Amino acid sequence: MANIEYDPERQLFHLHNDTFSYVIQVIRGYLVKRYCGPALDHFSGTAKLEDFSHAFNIQNDAAPYSLTTLPLEYSTLMGGDYRTPAYAVRNGHGQLIGNLKFDHYQILAGNESFNGTLPTARTPHGQTLIITMHDETQTLAVRLKYTIVGDLPVLLKQVEYRNLTDTTLTITHAASLQLDFDDHAYDLITLTGAHLNEAKVTRQPLTPGKKSIGSNYGASGPQGVPATILAAPATNEFAGEALGVTLLWSGNFNYTAQVDQFDNSRLVMGLNPELFAWQLKPGKPFVTPEAAVAYTNDGLNDLSRIFHRFFADHVMPLPRKNLIEYNTWETTYFDVSEAKILAEIPKAEELGVELLVIDDGWFKNRPNDAGQLGDWVPDPVKFPHGLRPVADAIHARGLAFGLWVEPEMISENSELYATHPDWAMQYVGQKPLRSRNQLILDLSQRIVQDHLITVLTNLVRDNHIDYLKWDYNRHFSQPGSPVLPPDQQGEVGYRYTRGLYRVLKTLRDTFPKLLIENCSSGGGRLDGGMIAYTDQTWTSDFTDPVYRMKIMNGFSLFFPLKIFVSHFTASPNLQDARLTPLHTRALLSLVGITGIECPPSQLSPAEAAAVKASFAFYKANRKELQNGLLFRLRPSHVNQDEVCWLITNAAKTKALVLTSVGVTSPIPHYQHVLLHYLDPRLSYQIDNTKNATGLELNHAGVTLPLAHGDFSATLMELTAVTNLPQPTAAPTLDQITTQS
Repeated sequence: MANIEYDPERQLFHLHNDTFSYVIQVIRGYLVKRYCGPALDHFSGTAKLEDFSHAFNIQNDAAPYSLTTLPLEYSTLMGGDYRTPAYAVRNGHGQLIGNLKFDHYQILAGNESFNGTLPTARTPHGQTLIITMHDETQTLAVRLKYTIVGDLPVLLKQVEYRNLTDTTLTITHAASLQLDFDDHAYDLITLTGAHLNEAKVTRQPLTPGKKSIGSNYGASGPQGVPATILAAPATNEFAGEALGVTLLWSGNFNYTAQVDQFDNSRLVMGLNPELFAWQLKPGKPFVTPEAAVAYTNDGLNDLSRIFHRFFADHVMPLPRKNLIEYNTWETTYFDVSEAKILAEIPKAEELGVELLVIDDGWFKNRPNDAGQLGDWVPDPVKFPHGLRPVADAIHARGLAFGLWVEPEMISENSELYATHPDWAMQYVGQKPLRSRNQLILDLSQRIVQDHLITVLTNLVRDNHIDYLKWDYNRHFSQPGSPVLPPDQQGEVGYRYTRGLYRVLKTLRDTFPKLLIENCSSGGGRLDGGMIAYTDQTWTSDFTDPVYRMKIMNGFSLFFPLKIFVSHFTASPNLQDARLTPLHTRALLSLVGITGIECPPSQLSPAEAAAVKASFAFYKANRKELQNGLLFRLRPSHVNQDEVCWLITNAAKTKALVLTSVGVTSPIPHYQHVLLHYLDPRLSYQIDNTKNATGLELNHAGVTLPLAHGDFSATLMELTAVTNLPQPTAAPTLDQITTQS
């Protein structure tokens, strides 16, 4: 149970539950982090703060301590602390506002949202501490919010700024969290990448200086995910200390890990200051995105388990059954039509598809990517009767109906642009910079948000749409708003992202059963902010099954299995022309939310049989494959050509071991893997053949099937024999794996 205790004599706050403690102390008015780690019954302060006066030390009321060495909670530039700042605010003289001092605190039940339009974790069984600080001139008030998330070792942080004067202040740096440590014995684990190459895991030790990852693209971007891990050097997937942080945010961000001159370390995460400047007016608070800090001393898999549960139970929309999807993109590209869709429905239904999605190309004047984004009216040639008859035909077969949209974009040849050119993001007097032949709508304008809400509401309601694939296929350039004054142009990125959330939240509230898939040319905007409003994510536009497993393996450090979308695709692959065995394509499409990109009517008999069998197996094992616990059995940052996952249900009575390999060795040999996470008290049947105890499988391991050829995959099924007898009609793995 979450609890927050305050010791008035020592001015010490102890935030804790059964698994985690975080301790803050007020020292000479400054807010200092004293502890972050496993749960403590009591904090007495046996580890003392260092008296570290030194040459060049700023003489102030922190003495005998130095602000350059104190593990502060939230610090600024040029006030005696020369490390990476958490905030920078300038007054009417253009000068930086100084250090903040403790003023008062509140303790509340649950999680009080500072701003209703920003993603906030649900914490009905949590507790929240709000600490208010002022600068010495009573110019600025900052409220720091800390929330313990129920029984998870997760701490939420958020910051609110208030102007106490009658003149405007300017915020140029606003982080959501700052974490200081009295050593630097950590490895920094990051996710970086590019389009078609998302979620590359990098692990490197902290060294003196700064390491920064961020985005000024307008979205979180595939180049860097707003999430990182500090791990002890010996920490691996199965054991060791690790601390992870992430933002519930989808716009420009930055995090910086620094080792200072005294070998102390600091991590700061929040809004990217490069393009940011906020005019803080009297009476109008500014709020940062919410950040989450998770802790474990049981390895990276346990840290991932904590984040997976946090996102699934506290951030994502309420759970629903995600459906097996057929998406038309690789069937027709832009040349989609009513006739082509109707022709594919019977075969898709026969395969076991539950949702048919019409991708790009359905709206008027869209023969290619130079077409008419922004109007969202069906093409009268491709869909002469509109979308509703197609939706009705799909529903008549018992399938759900889905549609691709890219609402945040606008083409200059659209009627919307002709009517409202001032609704496009732009720099005054400069020629527009296009990407994919499109511009970006200025969602910082409320009138643009209202327009999208109206258009999308009518589109969903009039066509009985069950699912939207929400795409975002370019990044910011010229991030200016024609309606904001010059001194507020630095607010565009933040206002845009907040406006996007308002549109998504309104749609969710209006259509609570609507499924929304997040896409940004694949996994280009997979973050804690979009997860709050969407049900699943197209993790990459790269549909090669072996490489896609590596991408999902990287994302799995933070994000749960239930959001990953992975479909059966053609061989040769349409992106890299790789030839992949049929059994590999079928097996690797099973994880997360499965589906198919190939035209069902054009599958070979062997492909159709394999897909039908894999979908049947998926339905029989949906609970595990879509909502199961995921554990990586190979290091996430080493030899990523091989991915090995253990997926179990919550009770550990059913488990799957999924392995994907790249190029095989010239000297074939058996691979052994310890399963680690099965219930040691249970006995398991392996692939309906032999039995072994969970204890043996955890510690002695199991031999994986020998890889036959390059880019192979294997799936092993384990069932607790005394708990869950196999249903007689359950499809078998042989139906999938014997196809070639």
